[in-house]
Amino acid sequence: MGTVPLLIVRRSLQLCHLLITAVISLTGCTKVGPDHIRPELAVSQNWIDAGDSRVKSETSDYRAWWKTFNDPVLDLLMEDAYKGNLSLRIAGVRVIEARAQLGIAVGGLFPQTQQAFGSLQYNRISAAGSSPITTPAYYQDQVGVNASWELDFWGKFRRAIESADAGWHATVADYDSALVSLTADVANSYITIRTLERRIEIAHQNVETQKDSLNIAEARLKYGTITQLDVEQARTALNDTLATIPSLEAQLRQARHALSILLGRPPSELSDYLGSTSVIPISPLVWWSVSLLTCCSAGPTFGVPSIRRQRKALKSEWPKQTFIQPFPDGKF
Repeated sequence: MGTVPLLIVRRSLQLCHLLITAVISLTGCTKVGPDHIRPELAVSQNWIDAGDSRVKSETSDYRAWWKTFNDPVLDLLMEDAYKGNLSLRIAGVRVIEARAQLGIAVGGLFPQTQQAFGSLQYNRISAAGSSPITTPAYYQDQVGVNASWELDFWGKFRRAIESADAGWHATVADYDSALVSLTADVANSYITIRTLERRIEIAHQNVETQKDSLNIAEARLKYGTITQLDVEQARTALNDTLATIPSLEAQLRQARHALSILLGRPPSELSDYLGSTSVIPISPLVWWSVSLLTCCSAGPTFGVPSIRRQRKALKSEWPKQTFIQPFPDGKF
């Protein structure tokens, strides 16, 4: 028994080093299946209105496009929506999940299981025995390493890494798409609320004006300057205006509820955001939407998050469909 000789340990380490070097060299030899090639699409590199002097084609920072409205309430709503929107949070968690899946795929290139063990025993023989004792006490030790490794001879794990990496970029594009939709929905809901508030305010003003008109019509009828038909027409116009107010108020409640969902907050808290004013935000840049679409450096279409997502999803599925394993696993 006794201590393991140092020479044996050195030879074992040298053998492991040579084996690892050979494995790394072999795993980089080939990958089964064709590589993914981005499909060629006949897409124009310019917009139809590229010759219009109002259209901007240079790259610009358009992420905070809503700031062109110069509305502090809208800016605050965007900030809270970015922090509290549940759909955006889910998209962000999926990005983290895909990044973890990529790490798992990369881990397949290394030994799948590793085990190190060791033991040390102290033995002492009693001196009361009948046989003579030359070594009454001694140590007994044992050290070892155990590893299970499936070698990537045919590119199985490297294809998995390609798929996981493309899947990760696809989730990033999903997050960008969710963020674009969120900002658009928040701005649209906010402008809808301001528009409805203004329409309700105008409707109440029209009611007061039409009430005065009805009183004037009744007075003129009393003195015989107009007929009963003119009075009924004035009363009908007043009633029509009164009938539009409940419908506008219902639409306003729906818009408030939609905005509260986007913010991830109860509708009762919207009053603290919106306040009592009802000014409709108007951008001084009437061509900002055209500029927004043309600033994508990757071309008119490939910069859109939804299209980037589809491209990465295709690239992620490609290794799964093309990798065929007609050979036995290279387990060591």
